[in-house]
Amino acid sequence: MIHLIWSIINGIIVIYFLYLIVGFIAKGKKIFKPQFKVVSIFIMVIGIVQIISASDSEKNSNRISITEDYNRKNNSAIKQVKLEDNWTFDINMLVKYSIEENQYIPIESNSFLTGLVSGYVWEFKSIDTKNLNSNGKAEFFANGILKWNLFGITVYSESKTFNGTIE
Repeated sequence: MIHLIWSIINGIIVIYFLYLIVGFIAKGKKIFKPQFKVVSIFIMVIGIVQIISASDSEKNSNRISITEDYNRKNNSAIKQVKLEDNWTFDINMLVKYSIEENQYIPIESNSFLTGLVSGYVWEFKSIDTKNLNSNGKAEFFANGILKWNLFGITVYSESKTFNGTIE
C-alpha cells in the first residue's frame, strides 16, 4: 500500500509541475498563488532542472555478466524469477544459461521492475548462482538497491537481498 501512495504522490507532483509550466506560459507570474508561491516556484525549478539533467544521466542496464568464457555458438536458455511481488510492482530477474553437453552454465543476469514503477529505480548489484543441476534447479543469491525517488531525486535507498531457487 505504501508503494501505491508513493506512486500517487509522484504523479500528483508531475501533474502540478505541468500545470505550473502551462499556467506560467499562459498567465505569467499570476499562476503563483501568494500562499503557495514558494512551494510552486520550488517544484517548478526542480522540475526544470530534472528535465535538463535527464538527458545527461547515464542509464543503468542492470545487466551482470556471470561467466565470460563460454562458447557463444552453443544454444542458450533463459529462466525468469520473480524476486519480489508487491501490490503495485514486481522485481524480476532473468538468468541466461549456455547449454553445453546437457549442462546449463549461467552466463549473465538482468533484473528489472514491472508494474506501476513511478517514483522507483531498481539497481541490480550482484548475483551468485551455480549451474542448473540434474533436476533443473539452482540456488541463487542476488541483491540490489531500490531507490525511492520524488520528482527524480532519490529520497530513500533500500538495500534488498534475495535468495531462492531458479527452476
